[in-house]
Amino acid sequence: MSDLVRKELAETAKTFVVKIGTNVLSDDNLALDPKRITQLAQQVDALRTAGKRVVLVSSGSIGAGMTLLGLTKRPKELPHLQAVAATGQAHLIGLYDQAFRQHGYHAAQLLLTNDDFRDRSRYLNIRNTLRTLFEYGSVPIVNENDTVSIDEIRPLSKSNSARTSNSSRSRGSKFSDNDQLAAMVMNLLDEPLLVILSVIDGLYDGDPASSNSKLIPLVEQWDDSLYDCVSSDQSSLGTGGMESKLTAVKKAVSVGENVILANGLDDDVLGKIVRGENVGTAFLARGKSIPAWKRWIGFTVTPTGGFLVDAGAMKAVVESGKSLLPIGVKEICGSFEMGEVVSVFDEKGNEFARGLSNYDSKQAHFLKGCRKADIAEKLGSIPFTEAIHRDNLVITH
Repeated sequence: MSDLVRKELAETAKTFVVKIGTNVLSDDNLALDPKRITQLAQQVDALRTAGKRVVLVSSGSIGAGMTLLGLTKRPKELPHLQAVAATGQAHLIGLYDQAFRQHGYHAAQLLLTNDDFRDRSRYLNIRNTLRTLFEYGSVPIVNENDTVSIDEIRPLSKSNSARTSNSSRSRGSKFSDNDQLAAMVMNLLDEPLLVILSVIDGLYDGDPASSNSKLIPLVEQWDDSLYDCVSSDQSSLGTGGMESKLTAVKKAVSVGENVILANGLDDDVLGKIVRGENVGTAFLARGKSIPAWKRWIGFTVTPTGGFLVDAGAMKAVVESGKSLLPIGVKEICGSFEMGEVVSVFDEKGNEFARGLSNYDSKQAHFLKGCRKADIAEKLGSIPFTEAIHRDNLVITH
């Protein structure tokens, strides 16, 4: 049965960004299942027939490599993981291409790292490539470039949780998993719907294995208490878990986009979504869609440092839409260059905004707490009166 809210989500979306987890593509023996890829290709063809553009963010290279190399356990050492991923990626994209050719088009491989999103020109090149692939009728298949990145395929621990703030990660770090990559790819596209396919039916209010837990069909307003519904355990082959998926959902709804989390083992799950049927958990956008430039600043680039500000500065930025002035800055965090994206923290160290810094970290240290007249006295001129101008400032929480 169709649902009016879900029907609107499907009808207004021009592009479906579909994230496919490793376990969705695996059989009972944790080996890559080509039949699943064939089935997914049929569903993608149905989406395209319905007039939708489709981008797949697909895990599975390590699972595919393990199958080819006869491994029964995921390697722990980084070089072995990268070798397995390199072997499996070629096989994985070959299976996708073979499946899509049955419907008259090709798979196009895009292997990305976080640096591709952090650099503005490379970011725009990705967007232009995706748009051109749509013109050619190809289906973009996006994955982390596991052979050169480290965080995506490294075994995760609780200290490496998806809820750790991006601002605390080192410069040049990679995606924590493909859930986060999917949310970043979504930011590149016009009027997207993010669909995250897992091996459970959606978000439950407790342990999905418990008979006492119930599926949450609709989340109209994001709340961080949703994290309390899940554990931080990762899946058997993938690097993410439900906690990571919620982090990706939070990023998406924060920029004004909608998300559906559903079971990828359902052979018609994408068809049900495009028909507006009540499947999985739908997360509704929070507020209006944010312009692409501010998405890049606030929700795509990993900050290289930050400003810790006083309560007055926070109020001016959040409630009055003002620029961040040096006088409101109490501490400088990390090392960064002029024009780089930095976090803005409250007095308790919680990030509430991001923006482009008008000063590098050394100058920022020198000018923190300064009034306009002090800037001129210390620098001999006033290159900028703002630490971050409001046009380059995005509220993130």
